[in-house]
Amino acid sequence: MIYTLLKGLDKNEGAIKIRKDVFVDEQGFRDEFDDTDKTAWHVIIYDKNIPRATGRLYGGVSAMHIGRVAVAHSERGKKYGALVVAILEKKARELCAKKTELSSQIGAVGFYEKLGYKAEGEIYLDENHPHIKMTKNLI
Repeated sequence: MIYTLLKGLDKNEGAIKIRKDVFVDEQGFRDEFDDTDKTAWHVIIYDKNIPRATGRLYGGVSAMHIGRVAVAHSERGKKYGALVVAILEKKARELCAKKTELSSQIGAVGFYEKLGYKAEGEIYLDENHPHIKMTKNLI
């Protein structure tokens, strides 16, 4: 298993494919790709040269945002999602971030809680999917 961590999404075909498969085709999101993709750090995990999972990181020193964490449907339950988050947290620490935050789909709250994230605030809708903000201190 290997991974790449690249700034920008233009040379990251594996991440694009996984996000399209998971968020657009499987979950029905319409606005999956945005301007943040141009400047965010994107991780893609490969096993046997096949993309398995992805996520992105952006923001500033006070807080960096982890988002678009997605695992190929056939690869779920194999710890790829936790590895994506760990890689992005490591990069956030290298960039001197004090905490990470994310917008979790309600069905994924337990996953993020196991990784040390705490829910904050009220549930809100993002393209008709319920989400909640979650944060984790890195220092």
